[in-house]
Amino acid sequence: MDRQATRAGTAATSLAWSMTPRLWAEHKQLPAARRPHRRSVRTPRRDRSLGTGHARASARRHPPFRIAKEHVVSVIEAFRRTPGLAPLPDHGESIEHQLAALHALQHEHPMWSCRLLTAFAQGALSRDDIRHVFSQYHCYTSSFTRFIAAVMASCDNDLFRAQLAQNLWEEGGGCEPARRHAQIFRNFLRDSLGIADVAQIAYAPHTRHFVREYLAQSQSADPVASAAFLAIGTEGIVSRMYTMMRTGLVRAGIAESELEFFDIHIACDDDHAVTLENMMMSYAGQPGWFDTCAAAMRRALDLRMEFFDSVFEDLQRARIHPIVLRMQARESLAHGRRDAELCHRPGGATIAMYDNEVARLNIKFTVERLPLAAEVLDPRMVRIPPGKFNEKHKHAHETLIHILEGSGQVLIDDRVLPVGPGDSILVPRWAMHQTQNLGSTAMRFLAVTDFRLSQRALVGDATDYRMNADIDASRRH
Repeated sequence: MDRQATRAGTAATSLAWSMTPRLWAEHKQLPAARRPHRRSVRTPRRDRSLGTGHARASARRHPPFRIAKEHVVSVIEAFRRTPGLAPLPDHGESIEHQLAALHALQHEHPMWSCRLLTAFAQGALSRDDIRHVFSQYHCYTSSFTRFIAAVMASCDNDLFRAQLAQNLWEEGGGCEPARRHAQIFRNFLRDSLGIADVAQIAYAPHTRHFVREYLAQSQSADPVASAAFLAIGTEGIVSRMYTMMRTGLVRAGIAESELEFFDIHIACDDDHAVTLENMMMSYAGQPGWFDTCAAAMRRALDLRMEFFDSVFEDLQRARIHPIVLRMQARESLAHGRRDAELCHRPGGATIAMYDNEVARLNIKFTVERLPLAAEVLDPRMVRIPPGKFNEKHKHAHETLIHILEGSGQVLIDDRVLPVGPGDSILVPRWAMHQTQNLGSTAMRFLAVTDFRLSQRALVGDATDYRMNADIDASRRH
């Protein structure tokens, strides 16, 4: 190898390990003869004394992995373009380099920022939302042993087949089939989400496509591709993904004692991942190994992201669909309504919605909801004492403000609009705004929003724009 190639190889190796400093430090501390050939995807241990995959109490939380995308690309390109990089003299270091790059690509895949996982992490899903998500996900969990069996069938190594058979045994509950993971998930659907009979679940076409493609990829004749598909593309993401989901489940009011399925997969070092990654690494000497593994992993993550995006769109359609149907029906919604639901007079009953007082920000105001029977519009009465402001905030719904009493100004992004009695102001969606009472008397204004539409269309809009929780916070549950 010439001097230029040596410098390039050294730079590529250094850059790869700069992405994973803990892994590099551990690797360098060991004598060369004892350096491990592979790294486990997840490290907490499993208590296998019962053979049923029960997780120990200590659960590990995965912080998001952050690395600049251009660094990942440069590592891969450096690996491919550097003459004579494999093998480097330091006992298989180049294979560790490739594995580190694969893990970096996994952690940076756009699936982690998809709308569904973001909604889980933010706690923005209602119990009804979660019921739909996991009713569809049941098709996947109930098929998981088929994926392992498919990889096992393509494996030409009897030791790996034996280890995969052991994993299948544990996935199936060992000596207690009632404790199989698929059944634990069904118990969650029944006890926590009220889905008594999974046979009655209507799987969407995109759900069936997801599972069908997952099985087809697992049945690949190339054992490298099938092992990588399930190792770093599937098992290697479970702990981080289920941690995000668990956050949303707890925020939706589901008791932590009912989350056994998720706790098992978050806490344990899944033998599936260990076996599959060892199997994948055993082929590392083959030409094109890195590209095959990267493509298989990317396919697994792409399929899951497509599925999650489709399920999220299901949620939005399901929320808005009843309103659309009533529009299309062309029937009056005034039938059967009381006069008080259609007409509100001064001094009439209101619903206390929100109030806040923060002296250092000069904030003091109250918001009351008018109890009118609207499907989309949400009329509110806002009161601000003399010299005080409401919160500076923004939200998905648009708002029409009509000043009834008092004077001051409304801030909308970088605009300042003076207002007085009789003035009307439109606050567009997501515009940062604040109303300030600059007069010597109380300010009172009517704010009419389309909140009842936006809270359906935008998952999580109900509570995330106020300084504190308002009356709508409980509606997610």
